[in-house]
Amino acid sequence: MKLLQRLLAALIALAVFAAALVFASIALGVILAVALLAWAWLAWRARKARRRSGVIIEGEVRDLEVPERIEHREY
Repeated sequence: MKLLQRLLAALIALAVFAAALVFASIALGVILAVALLAWAWLAWRARKARRRSGVIIEGEVRDLEVPERIEHREY
């Protein structure tokens, strides 16, 4: 009877540990998702604030200077 109790206690302990691991994984995923959404919202709000103040640094830069080809260089 004692062996059966120990075996049952070990199985219950493993089940509780597995449930805690699953809960912790889900909680971590939810926390990371909320943090990502909060960061995106704050970044978007900061973008709107920069636009209102007239300081906007976004877009692309084109370099119109064509580099000289190696064949046409003068040495």
